[in-house]
Amino acid sequence: MKRLICALLAVLFALPADAADEKQVQNFAQDLANQIMERVVLAKTPAAQKRAAFREVFLKATDINKIARFTLGRYARSASKEQLAAFTKAFTDNVILTWADRFDGYAGESVKFQSTRQDKNDFYVTSMLDVPNTENDIEVIWRINAKNDNLKLVDLVVEGVSMIMSYRNEYSSVLQQSGGDLQTLINLLDQKNAALRAPQKK
Repeated sequence: MKRLICALLAVLFALPADAADEKQVQNFAQDLANQIMERVVLAKTPAAQKRAAFREVFLKATDINKIARFTLGRYARSASKEQLAAFTKAFTDNVILTWADRFDGYAGESVKFQSTRQDKNDFYVTSMLDVPNTENDIEVIWRINAKNDNLKLVDLVVEGVSMIMSYRNEYSSVLQQSGGDLQTLINLLDQKNAALRAPQKK
């Protein structure tokens, strides 16, 4: 009996007490979607304020440094710390400026969560973006990493298209054409960001 009790205790203490489960992960995605809807999509605030709100929500929910490195692929290994820092800043600004403006055009739409599946440390939460006055709802899959029980959004797959893979393919093309010159990509992102900010200067 004593051996049995010891064995049970060993199993219990070997399992992380706060390991993420499907319900927790779906709640994380639901809360993130709610914050975006309330603070960006439906908020009656100026564009600059919506962008600031999205930046706060996005950076809290993601590990932006890991995402930025992933989009660079093999080119991240040869980049200096200064180049990585400059790229990460330009990349972060571009994602926030681009997606905050896109979300601003989705007013009146809602997200309905349907199912969650797990693959090792990653969870895939499937949801549907309910578009008013149309039957063409949009499938959005939230890929959430739960390594060390720390939930982080690592990708959004919209209608089968991965956000981070799209960025990686785009940046790989630019880097290949420039002979792997990361500064060329940083300059391109800075130009795009300046263009995205321009309307706010009027």
